[in-house]
Amino acid sequence: MSTNIRDKAFISLASVLVSLSVFSQSTDQNYLMETTMLDANSNNKMKSVQYYNGLGYPTVTVSTTGDGGQTSYTLITYDALGREACKYVPVSKDNSILYKASGTIVTSYNDNTSYSQTLYDALDRPISVTTPGATFASKPNRMEYAANAANEVICYGVSSNTLTQNGYYPANSLTKETTTDPDGKKVETFKDLLGNTVMQRTGGSLCTYYVYDNLNLLRFVLPPKYQTDKNLAATCYEYHYDKRGRIIYKKLPGSGFVEFWYDNADRMIFMQDAEMRNANKFRFYVYDKFNHLVVQGLCSSLPSSTAVFNATLAASGGLLSTGYSYPSGLGTVELEIANYYDGNQSKNSRFTSLTLPNTSVSQKGQLTGVVTAATDGELLVQAMQYDIYGNVVNSKAKDIGGRIVSNTSCYTFTNQLDKSTTTIDVKYGGSMTVIDDIGYNMNNGQKSSDAITVNHGTAKSATINYKHDDLGRLSKVLRPSSLSTNGSVSYAYDLRSWMTGITTSTYIEELFYADGPGTKLYNGNISSIRWKDNSQSSKRGYKFTYDTANRLTSGAYGEGDALSSNTGRYNESMSYDANGNVTSLTRYGKGTLMDNLTIAYTGNQPTSVSESASDNNTSGSFEYKKANGSGYKFNTNGALVADKSRGIAYITYDYNNNPKQIYFTNGSVTKYVYSASGQKLRAVHYTAKPNISRTWGVKPAELAMAQILQADSTDYLMGGSLTMKNGKVDKYLFEGGYAQASVASSTTDNFAFYFYNQDHLGNIREVVNESGAVKQVTNYYPFGAPYADASASTNSDFQPYKYNGKELDKMHGLNTYDYGARQHDPILARWDRIDPLAEKYYSVSPYAYCANNPIKYIDINGDSIFCDIPTIVDGEVTGYTRYSYGKYGDTYGFGRNGELYQGNNKTICAISDALNRLLYGGAYGNGLVSSLAGESEIDVQISYGYNKTTYKEGARCVQVSWDMDDNVGGLDVNGNVYVDSFVNLGHELIHAQNYVEGTVNRTPWFSNTKGGMIPYEEHVACVRENFIRVENGIPLRKYYATYGDSHKGYPPSIIENPRCLMNMVNNRKR
Repeated sequence: MSTNIRDKAFISLASVLVSLSVFSQSTDQNYLMETTMLDANSNNKMKSVQYYNGLGYPTVTVSTTGDGGQTSYTLITYDALGREACKYVPVSKDNSILYKASGTIVTSYNDNTSYSQTLYDALDRPISVTTPGATFASKPNRMEYAANAANEVICYGVSSNTLTQNGYYPANSLTKETTTDPDGKKVETFKDLLGNTVMQRTGGSLCTYYVYDNLNLLRFVLPPKYQTDKNLAATCYEYHYDKRGRIIYKKLPGSGFVEFWYDNADRMIFMQDAEMRNANKFRFYVYDKFNHLVVQGLCSSLPSSTAVFNATLAASGGLLSTGYSYPSGLGTVELEIANYYDGNQSKNSRFTSLTLPNTSVSQKGQLTGVVTAATDGELLVQAMQYDIYGNVVNSKAKDIGGRIVSNTSCYTFTNQLDKSTTTIDVKYGGSMTVIDDIGYNMNNGQKSSDAITVNHGTAKSATINYKHDDLGRLSKVLRPSSLSTNGSVSYAYDLRSWMTGITTSTYIEELFYADGPGTKLYNGNISSIRWKDNSQSSKRGYKFTYDTANRLTSGAYGEGDALSSNTGRYNESMSYDANGNVTSLTRYGKGTLMDNLTIAYTGNQPTSVSESASDNNTSGSFEYKKANGSGYKFNTNGALVADKSRGIAYITYDYNNNPKQIYFTNGSVTKYVYSASGQKLRAVHYTAKPNISRTWGVKPAELAMAQILQADSTDYLMGGSLTMKNGKVDKYLFEGGYAQASVASSTTDNFAFYFYNQDHLGNIREVVNESGAVKQVTNYYPFGAPYADASASTNSDFQPYKYNGKELDKMHGLNTYDYGARQHDPILARWDRIDPLAEKYYSVSPYAYCANNPIKYIDINGDSIFCDIPTIVDGEVTGYTRYSYGKYGDTYGFGRNGELYQGNNKTICAISDALNRLLYGGAYGNGLVSSLAGESEIDVQISYGYNKTTYKEGARCVQVSWDMDDNVGGLDVNGNVYVDSFVNLGHELIHAQNYVEGTVNRTPWFSNTKGGMIPYEEHVACVRENFIRVENGIPLRKYYATYGDSHKGYPPSIIENPRCLMNMVNNRKR
């Protein structure tokens, strides 16, 4: 924490309202109580109390978590040196928030080892961390610290943008940290004296190298496969920077390079990827004086000027009739997106038909209008209106097909959606209406009910209720009372809150970790699963095995409690290359070998597949089609363009890497329409007449009308929640099910509700109707291919949403799941395009699905830095809107639902700017932000407030509050305390990183002038803060604290900087 030794008011923005109660929760304990008001009259509230010991260490946390107001207690104990020793899992005692002694809390557990225990070495580094539970107590995660040996780590370098190899790092020149998980699987990390990760080795042999230049900028990343395949273009990542440290060139493995251009205000104004380069196109970005992105599009020329251009808005004309002025020299331009702020969309004629109600609420700083181009040339237009808290309360849009979609929403006191009413002009009969009315528990604030009404002639409603246990975990979903059977879904958890079971009246799933019929696993991997569905009377399941990199290697099928009957009927097994590309795969169907594949690659892209099993040709079977032959082609962006085995002749893409046409060798074609923001709007399947063929690997001519046997279209409205088939309403999708339309008359529809029984991954196993009757059963191989035979899956075409809840497109033999940004091929267990988040998982192939652990993960989501913006009512904070930090298109910043935040909120803009300054300021800041953004287990929440970092164990969250207006830092070497506030955020993020890595050092460093103990953790953070300072040309911090408000350093708090840091300073001076 960056502060002087003086009294300051502590503000916690983790909760909605902080109340420093005058009524004591304890007469002999220090505490901070937070009260969250759930209604305007303060009749309902949640409370949380953090108790501290005499040294200021947090000891007991009490929070309201249960539906009935039950509270949960979390206990932390410390060793004799003040280091965190044991952290107990939450336990519910009663409805009290009063302090309870540790002995009282401990006796509440049924397990004597209901805690995670950390042991340390003499340097206060953790060497052993256990997982809670008696079964896991003897299976800790172990950490070892050493230095590299000679000939252990290759020394790569950079010379004139070329990768060089300079022997090996000398012995003892790198630090080495080895983490061994409870199952003996190791990760070894080597760092240089600047703290840069130079190499990480997984599973004993899979080495990922990180190569830096003399300015400490990351230039190359060499994934494990590079050590055996020196094809730099096919396997590695490469980066170039300009003199201001901005990325101007980036190359991902298997794709062409991407270039970036910036103006003098550091705003990206042009970019060009390989496919754009082939078409002589650039993507341009135009901003206004508030740094809002106002126009995005494609152009044919690249102006040479980098001068700052701020667009102005006129009533007509402008760039592509948007009204915005634009820089000269763009050549031929195409509109992708135009954004309007402050209610100024009314100036543009495209919004004439989208009039919103009059409002007295100022729309200043809000994104109030958007024009988005679709790939079929249609322009989508949306106008939005906000309340005083920044919530969208009215919107009106012209969607695909010219359909007008209007929405009115209202919100609760805590800023959660209360009721949403949407009307859609479906172009036949009257408008369709969808009402979503949500209820919340008045004890813990969690969602308690969801009433859904759909109406296109006759209204149909269904209400779903949600129950949570005493610890706040979802325990039961109660579907409408009309379901006499199959009306509820129950969830079970173990001591660690790992899910262990899901139960309905017809579907049951059991999950096993260090128990069950499979080989016991202690590192969190699932060792086996059992399930029972409506199609069979016996239990069935899989025993799983994993390699040393935690990649799934086999799912061994069996039946019965021990999974020892009918073994092997649906086995799936695979092996991998160093990057995690599947190199061999076997799959059985009802005991018959369906696939026995050997896959060859160039880099990460398959070139051929050898199949030794015969084609099964069972209707609906998912298998590699040997008869079609083997062959693959990819475009210069790394996207699949041709696949012989599936009869795909050619695929074309838009400039966001979304498919436009998929041409099949039998003449059929599927055409897609996407918006420029990447939203899928339409799919049209054209079935060709017999005896038409297309040449593989060559873009064919379009089908003539006379060659088309049948055309079927699906339009996606309301963000994909409403589907229309061939111009008629088909389904309204909601969480846990859908409303199916059926024709009532030429102008109206009736609706019937269907509900999903899903497993722990969200895979839809059963579909039940309103009476509880099972209408569809689907079972899956581990990587998502559905079983084909009728004894294992029934009525497969009843509805298309299946694995992970994603839409399965089987038309013309495509056989992929649509995940939005890319398609998952469950036959080869891979993506069809490069993962947009590939740079967060360098060691894994950018085509690998879920790091090759599909039993544990759905899809890796690394956007784990959040910004919570408060909503204020009558001067008091009542809730938050959450935005996540990551890459949106080509820009790093905060956003929601895949869209970059375009508003003018001071807090979110300041945090985004500070994070970007850290990200682009140098290697240390880049690594700090990137590692936290890529953290998949623990979230990082950033809010406005006093500079402070807190770890919330139960929520697996680090909460950082930061004051962007606080330019007071530690006393520097020049005797000044002024510092740019982004450095203070960096300091707090260093604490956050230590929490995430489990390396917080609570050893006493010094006592301040008031006798308070300052932990050595602050010394660590100050030293690392100086890495940020030197990267950004800021004088080094010399003292942690000063005497009061003076500029005189407090001697015990002097910062001892390592020699490597001082060398950086000297090099920078030279």
